[in-house]
Amino acid sequence: MKKNNRVVFENIGGSFQFHARRAEDLHQILELDATAWAALCVPVASLNGDPEFFKALDGDQNGMVRVDEVKAAISWLSNVLCNIKVLNEARNTLLIEELNCEHPDGKLLHDFAAEHAAELLNEQKQLELSLIRNKLKAVTSGPLAGDGLLKLKALEKSEALGLYKDISTLLNCQDKLTSDILEKFVTDAESFVAWAKETAKPQFRKNDPVPFYDAYKAVAAKIDEYFRFCELIRIDPAHAVRFTLDPSKLPELDLQDQQKIDEVLKNAPLALPAAEGELELTKTVNPFYQDKLEAFAKLFKIKKLSLDEWKELKAEFVEYIDYLSKAQGDLAGQLGREKLEKYLDGDRKEINLLRQLLAEDKALSGVVDSLRKLEQLLLYCRYMLEFVNNFVSFDAFFDPEQISMLQAGRLIMDGKSYNLAVWIDDVASHKKIAMRSNLCLLYLDVVSSGKVSVKRKLAVAVTGGSLNRIYIGKPAFFIDNNNETYNGKIVDMVDGPISFGQTLWAPFRRLSEALGDKLQKLTDFSSTEKQLAQAIDKGKLPPAAPAPQANVPMSQRFLGNGSVMLLAGGLSVAALGAGVSFVLKAITNAVTSISALPGYVILIWIFVLLAIFLIPTAIFAFLKLRKRNLTLFLEAGGWAVNLPMRLNLHVSGIFTHGTEYPERTHFKVVNKVPHRRSLVFVVLITIVLLAAAGALWYLQSKNAVSPQV
Repeated sequence: MKKNNRVVFENIGGSFQFHARRAEDLHQILELDATAWAALCVPVASLNGDPEFFKALDGDQNGMVRVDEVKAAISWLSNVLCNIKVLNEARNTLLIEELNCEHPDGKLLHDFAAEHAAELLNEQKQLELSLIRNKLKAVTSGPLAGDGLLKLKALEKSEALGLYKDISTLLNCQDKLTSDILEKFVTDAESFVAWAKETAKPQFRKNDPVPFYDAYKAVAAKIDEYFRFCELIRIDPAHAVRFTLDPSKLPELDLQDQQKIDEVLKNAPLALPAAEGELELTKTVNPFYQDKLEAFAKLFKIKKLSLDEWKELKAEFVEYIDYLSKAQGDLAGQLGREKLEKYLDGDRKEINLLRQLLAEDKALSGVVDSLRKLEQLLLYCRYMLEFVNNFVSFDAFFDPEQISMLQAGRLIMDGKSYNLAVWIDDVASHKKIAMRSNLCLLYLDVVSSGKVSVKRKLAVAVTGGSLNRIYIGKPAFFIDNNNETYNGKIVDMVDGPISFGQTLWAPFRRLSEALGDKLQKLTDFSSTEKQLAQAIDKGKLPPAAPAPQANVPMSQRFLGNGSVMLLAGGLSVAALGAGVSFVLKAITNAVTSISALPGYVILIWIFVLLAIFLIPTAIFAFLKLRKRNLTLFLEAGGWAVNLPMRLNLHVSGIFTHGTEYPERTHFKVVNKVPHRRSLVFVVLITIVLLAAAGALWYLQSKNAVSPQV
């Protein structure tokens, strides 16, 4: 903002940015170096707001809004308006008197608005955006839209419909016929007709060349190929081996598949090449081309063909081929001389009708251009100040009271509102860059719930809460900035730090999960049950032990018939008992050593141990949270962001928050159900604390009464 001839930058989101608080501040943006802008370019598809406003900003219509285009828009706006202060009201209306008639565009728009005042002005004699759009829709919804393109619906009952269809077919310009295309077609048609009148069709041996050329063209490529193969063998006879195939190396061929057999014959030579270089046209030729060669030989009265004879024959067709290249290669000429002469002769009625319609469309284009300029002006008046605070600075982005043009809307899920959501084109390409942002990310496919379903993709940053109940495939509900609702589901996730508490306890949580998995595996007998069931199904259970014999000693009875396994089990139990005894002994020694210490020393050691574990973890959690980078999150969607943006704890609360209850909300418990889980937790904590206090008192009293040696 301008204050005492100074340009003031405000700390927004952790970096100093220029904040345009009033329309009078916009002129400073024209002198602001691009290095001080929050963004340098942004994809139009990712912005949220009136699409026509963003389309007007995108001067070259390449789908991106850049710094130079924003400056050009502000400069034009300053020139067309008498006073740019009208932008402070952010209205959809504008008085004609506020247009600057000293500027050419301002004068043009002023005169046009005055001429069409009855349709464009409201009751307060103001230009109104909705009225301009209604007029624009009415003008462009007819057969002629003023866009310089002649469409088929404008000629449904016209005598020029045939010519329009012919030109559209030739030039592939259905509903895209312009004045330039029409005039080029007329010029080409005149040139072709003039050429056709002056140029006679060449003869072939004093006969019509068409049947001869058709027969020649049908076999010319294969005859050329045959003589090339012959020349190859003439240079080196060793090449003849290339045309004799080893049966053992032939590829597989289904002899019942006629199509594949024909394909093999089509690619084979006309005949077996030889150094002599003569082609017998009536025998020993490829059966795939035999009929065509026989017709060629009969028409040209040739039985044998040498390379020199073939070259002479090709030379006889050179003049006719040149003639065809002009007659058939010319686009206009493809309609034929007769049809072209019909369009060109006389008063050229069809051509003139097309010219008349294009002239009417051109006259209408002046009205359309003026209406679009007025629409653009009112859109700039309404949204320009808001846009620069989403582009030159990110003031709206970091303001919880505003809806930023950067954000797509709100994801409602898991009892929270996730507001840092952006539209994206492709999950994989966004994820490739956004993974480096150190953010926790969700990717969703959403479908609008309106009459016309629209499928889109979202990237959402999770900056609060936890992921305990969030998973891939989870259904989701989304509301965009226009209050349109979407149904969707999570299709991908990127793990990352969310909050200090979550990051602090993450290592302990992972350790707990690992221990839980190990205990579950130890107590999981499903694999044993499965093996036993399979053994039963296959009848492979071990045979039952025979009854003990009376004369066998007890020790042999015990060790025989599989009892060794029982002995091994006993040894295992003994080993386990020894291990437990060792652990208990170690614990007893530790307790005895601790019991000799005073109580306050024990407490100090407890706090020291906790500090050793928690302080490094807390520092790591703090540093990990500081690495969260909003810049990379936006750049992954195609933004060129100019400023580093860290996600601190304050900003995190802006983008993710819990339920916002109305003021004076009263919470009333209707069904009083005891909180048993909470009660059990409190009882357990109380017991643990009492046990710890009792143990500490016992150790202290024992230490006090123990005899001194």
